[in-house]
Amino acid sequence: MYQRIVFVAILIVLMTGCAIRTSSILEFKDKYSFEISDEFCRNWSNKLDSVIKQDGVRDFGATRVEGYPYLRVNRFLASFSDLVHKEPSIFNDWISAMVDLNWEGRQIEINNLSETGLLMLGNDRLTIQDVDSRCSVLIKRSYTEKPFDNLSHLRKRVSVPDDYSTVKRVLGFYSFLKIPFVQGIGDWHKEARDTFDRYMKVGVEAASSRRYEPTAKKILQPNEVAELLRQRDSLGRLTLPPDLLSKLFVTYAPVLTIEDSGEFDRIGAVNFSNSGKAGVNTSEPTVYTHLTHTRFEGKTLPQLVYVAWFSARPKENIGDLLGGNLDGIMWRVTLDYDGGPLVFDSIHPCGCYHMFFPTGRLTPTVSPSKYTEWAFSPKQFNEVTPDLAVNITVQTKTHYLADVAFGTRKQEARVYALRDYNDLRSIKTAKGHRNLFGVNGIVSGSERGERFLLWPSGIASPGAMRQWGRHATAFVGRRHFDDARLLDKYYIRR
Repeated sequence: MYQRIVFVAILIVLMTGCAIRTSSILEFKDKYSFEISDEFCRNWSNKLDSVIKQDGVRDFGATRVEGYPYLRVNRFLASFSDLVHKEPSIFNDWISAMVDLNWEGRQIEINNLSETGLLMLGNDRLTIQDVDSRCSVLIKRSYTEKPFDNLSHLRKRVSVPDDYSTVKRVLGFYSFLKIPFVQGIGDWHKEARDTFDRYMKVGVEAASSRRYEPTAKKILQPNEVAELLRQRDSLGRLTLPPDLLSKLFVTYAPVLTIEDSGEFDRIGAVNFSNSGKAGVNTSEPTVYTHLTHTRFEGKTLPQLVYVAWFSARPKENIGDLLGGNLDGIMWRVTLDYDGGPLVFDSIHPCGCYHMFFPTGRLTPTVSPSKYTEWAFSPKQFNEVTPDLAVNITVQTKTHYLADVAFGTRKQEARVYALRDYNDLRSIKTAKGHRNLFGVNGIVSGSERGERFLLWPSGIASPGAMRQWGRHATAFVGRRHFDDARLLDKYYIRR
């Protein structure tokens, strides 16, 4: 007992010492009662980091740049690290994008702080967010309005580690197990092709399916899309205001035809139960949208990502290793320079079942080895009709894609709302706001039994749902859904 008291006393003294060094600069009554400075912002960031970590609300989407507390990076931005020293405008937009990416993550983390976390910071949530915003503006200005010191050092730090564990691969004898992995992938490819062939011939019975379409019916014409795509920064990223971006998402939003044999086959808004379990409210059909970018032939192309969630992939039996809580479909449209679709592709939110649907503008490249998981395309569109919507047919229970085709939208379909994907990172609950994605971007409670067999692939918890930026999509080789040069690997322009 005496030793415990001594330990606590020492701890208090140490904490007090830290407080003496920083409290004078970090104590303020409101956002206007202190002078903003580089020193203040560095100390503020350190304190905020500590509280966010203690409160368990860290967001694991973008990667923090070591040694630069106001910068976070994704794979697209990291791909520009070899160009930023050549052109000031590219550098400024690059730095600004990383500051904005950090600010976005910070605002979400602050919004998810518990009352205990707010007490540790000594201010209300709005003041904390405003202070962090002021610091972000200051840091961005200091980085872009004067010569940047040691750019080569920053360029070395700007990288995103892949989501594969080399240690797991070594311990799991991956070099041997990739042979059966290749066989399993080949079996899935054959099964998927057979399914697409079958559904193209017989389709899906209307009585056994539900059809969903976006709420808004008005779509942009090709010339209007091309005009919008001219609004870019020096990195090639779209700089559209929210209302125009929303119109772009509506224009390319897919029609979902889903075989329906239960509640688990109906899309909805993601929520949390009182017990803290992630679920889906099917009374609110919802598809989440996310704007990203990729690089093809040295140029930046916009990508429109659509995510639909199901409450579960139901287990067929007690030995089913693929079933579990929460499931979904991710559909991505990559737009060409003129605004027309270049390629479509899809995964489940676990990163599994990656399929490509290229248009006639592309020719596939050849896999360098049978032991490399290459682009799988069960169907190609030689012609894309601008006034027709993409209709995605989804199988019951497994939620596998069964067909993708162009067709008209119908009035009798159920409508779904389009919501920002970032809403998933701060969902309102009875106990405050909570991030759907937990440690390392993995949704807690969505784990699958397959993880016990597939861990030698090096992927953390194979089969579990995960956050954007954390989707490893190959069991053989290494591949990420957000790889900025993904298309360059698999396709060349005709």
